[in-house]
Amino acid sequence: MDASTKTAAGRRPWVVLLYFYLAALVGFGFVITGVTTGLFGAKELAFPELGISSYTYDSALRRDKDGTIIATDAERSAARARAVEDRRREGADDLVDGAILAAVGLPTMIWHLRRGRRVGAAPTTAPDA
Repeated sequence: MDASTKTAAGRRPWVVLLYFYLAALVGFGFVITGVTTGLFGAKELAFPELGISSYTYDSALRRDKDGTIIATDAERSAARARAVEDRRREGADDLVDGAILAAVGLPTMIWHLRRGRRVGAAPTTAPDA
C-alpha cells in the first residue's frame, strides 16, 4: 500500500465515527430537552395555580379612565379561572411536545451510537496477504 491510500483509509473511519457520535449527541440533546420540557409540562398540568399571580390575568380586567381596575369579584374570579385553564392547556401541550422530542431523540441516539460502535470496532484496513 502506498502512503496516500493508507492515509485515506486511516482517515475515513475517524470522519465516520465523528459523524455517528455527533449525531448520537444531537439525539441525546433531544432526549434531555424532551424530558425536561415534559416534566415542566407535567408540573403545569398538575399544579397550574403555582405560576399564577394576579398580574398575569389583571390585564384583561375592566379599568376606568385612570387605569384603576374596576372589575367585580366575579370578573376577577372568572379571569383567574381562565388563566388557570390556559396554564393547564399549556402544560398539556408542553407534555406532548416533550414526549415527541424524546420519542424522536431516543431512537436517533441509539441507532447512531450503535452504528458508531460498529464502525469503531471494524478493522480499518484489510490484512496484508
